[in-house]
Amino acid sequence: MLRLPEMRDAHPATRADDVGVDVDPELGSSADQLAHALARNRRELATVKGDEARARRAEVIEHFTQYVELLREASAATLARYSFKLEFPDGRWNLAEKELTVTPHVGECVEFADGERWRIRGSQFVHPRPSGKPPREFFVCAPAA
Repeated sequence: MLRLPEMRDAHPATRADDVGVDVDPELGSSADQLAHALARNRRELATVKGDEARARRAEVIEHFTQYVELLREASAATLARYSFKLEFPDGRWNLAEKELTVTPHVGECVEFADGERWRIRGSQFVHPRPSGKPPREFFVCAPAA
């Protein structure tokens, strides 16, 4: 049976335990942000006073490093690449791809690297030549108003 520590058993937080996580907008995923914070904490590990506190901090960093790897494995397994046909009002069109965690649906908006939002109007299947390969689905989009 799991026993949670009583408040009197808990160690009070020290200044070394009071660590914030800076969010860098250049970093993409939560796993990347956490890995960045862990790297900073690893560099600061030598400044922690006391061998016991330093060892405890190193162990926590190692556990969070394993958690980051689990996050990356989970996100890699759930991302899928989708193809989009972007139709401009003047009749021109372009193709784009985006990795998403869920299949897009008609009426939803997607945003690409350039910051422009596109509304999905439907989908279109293109049969490759030579035959034998499965048809490829393209989500047809118009600029979102």
